[in-house]
Amino acid sequence: MADLRIGSANAAASIRPIPLPELRPSAPTFGESLGRAIGDVNQLQLDAARAATEVASGQSQDMTQALVTIQKADITFQFAMQIRNKLLEAYGEIMRMPV
Repeated sequence: MADLRIGSANAAASIRPIPLPELRPSAPTFGESLGRAIGDVNQLQLDAARAATEVASGQSQDMTQALVTIQKADITFQFAMQIRNKLLEAYGEIMRMPV
């Protein structure tokens, strides 16, 4: 049986450091991921505006594809707004914490 009393020589010798994971330099940061997500939402909004303009001007007869594009942009935007609201709520909670 190993001697695990505090201060014993055997206990100190049996403790091995835990290896830390290596940080991958190619892993995107939170800011980069957030920027890419916002860019994707913006691109979907631009695609929806273009599809609506094409249908309204008669350049495109594919009303179904235009509506799908517009709905996809709307749902993505609503999702982004919910994430923003949750982040603001979490920030407010952190700011109310006593130090």
